[in-house]
Amino acid sequence: MEFVTNEKLTIVGAAGMIGSNMAQTAIMMGLTPNICLYDPYAPGLEGVAEELYHCGFEGMNITFTSDIKEALTDAKYIVNSGGAARKAGMTREDLLKGNAAIAEEFGKNVKAVSYTHLRAHETGRNLVCRLLLEKKK
Repeated sequence: MEFVTNEKLTIVGAAGMIGSNMAQTAIMMGLTPNICLYDPYAPGLEGVAEELYHCGFEGMNITFTSDIKEALTDAKYIVNSGGAARKAGMTREDLLKGNAAIAEEFGKNVKAVSYTHLRAHETGRNLVCRLLLEKKK
């Protein structure tokens, strides 16, 4: 399999549905053989990693960790899908408040390294923030 780059890509929020799908999509698109899955929820993260291992993708170096510093070390690219899911009875404002705190903590973790190419969007059903960060050269 040919890859776009050999640089490390870290998927933040990889134990969630969107993050785990983003990891599989990155592999299927041949973006890089070096993917690190990060999520603070370690049991879910291990399950995602095992599913990807069982897919039999050749030439992949898939690692996972619940340590954010380990996940970001040497990462050239970061895709952030981390955040809380909207629960029954939650307003969009409630969701935004909780996810703002998560985004603030994430920002503190990447502050020491300079990244560019920030992207965020909102879907019609849920307030969602997806970030693609690339380390400056």
